[in-house]
Amino acid sequence: MVQIEVMEEEPKPAVAPANAADARSQERLDDADEIEAALSHVSRTSARLHLENLVTKLRKEGKALQRVAASKAAAASGDGAAAAAEGSSSGNDTPAPPVRSPAVAPILPSNKYQAFPTYLFDAGKYNSPTVSVYVPLDGVGGHDRSKINCSFTPGSFDLIVTDWEGKDYRLLNDNLEKDIDPETSKCVVKPNKIILRLGKIKGEYGYDSWQQLTAKKAKKRDASGKTAKDDNPAAGIMDLMKDMYDSGDDNMRKMIGETMYKQKTGQLDRDGGMGGMGGMGGMDDMMGDMGGMGM
Repeated sequence: MVQIEVMEEEPKPAVAPANAADARSQERLDDADEIEAALSHVSRTSARLHLENLVTKLRKEGKALQRVAASKAAAASGDGAAAAAEGSSSGNDTPAPPVRSPAVAPILPSNKYQAFPTYLFDAGKYNSPTVSVYVPLDGVGGHDRSKINCSFTPGSFDLIVTDWEGKDYRLLNDNLEKDIDPETSKCVVKPNKIILRLGKIKGEYGYDSWQQLTAKKAKKRDASGKTAKDDNPAAGIMDLMKDMYDSGDDNMRKMIGETMYKQKTGQLDRDGGMGGMGGMGGMDDMMGDMGGMGM
C-alpha cells in the first residue's frame, strides 16, 4: 500500500490591515475631492469655511492612513524577505532577490487655497487702538517668511500662507464690521501662530468699538474701499435701533417699540422729543418687522 503524505502550506502573512487602511484612506480623499468640487456652489462665507475645514480634516486623515498602510506593507515585505533568506541559507546558497517596499506618492501642492483649521477674534479692551485675529499654526515660526503674506485695505484683510505641509492656506475677510487703518495694521508671526493686528479708526470720541469681526450685512464701499456713507442719515439710525430691538431684552424691546410707535403716530413731535426725524421713511417697514411688540 502506498502511503500518502499530506503537505500543508504555511500561512501567508496577513495583508488585510494594510488594504483596509488603503481603502479608508482612499474613501476620505474621495470625499474631500467631492466636497471641494461642490464649494463653487456655496455662496455663504460661513458655510464655505466649515466645508473647507472639513476638506482639510479629511485630507489629513487620508494621508495619515496612507502612511499607516505603507508602513504595514513595508513591515510585511521585510518579514517575508527575512523568512525567504533563512530558508534559502538552509537549503542552498542562492541569494534571495531584493525586496522593495512600495513607494508612497509625494504630497504635491494644490492649486486651490485651503481654509486654516481655526482662527480666533479678540476685540480688545475699551478704546484700544487695535483688534486682533489669532491663527494657530504649530511651527509656523520656522516657515519661510517670503511664503507668509497679508494685505490690508480699509474694509478687508487677506492672509495667505503658501507651501505649508504641501498646501496653500488663505484667510480672507472683505466685510469687516468696522473700517480699519491699513497703515497701522500688521501681520506678526510667532513660533506657533500668526497674529493680525487690525488698526482701528479713531473718531471724535475715541476709537471705534467692535462687537464682532464680520459685519452682519454686506457693506457698500467707495472707490477707496472705505464704507460708503448713506445719503439718508436716518437709515443708519433705523438700522441701529432695529439691531438693538432684535438683540435686546424684553424691557429694551418694549421701550424701543413704544418709541417707534410714538414716532409713527406723531406723538414724539407733539411732546417735543426726537424732533426732526420726519425723514425716517423706513418706519413702516421696521414696524412691520417688529410685529410682536403688541402695539
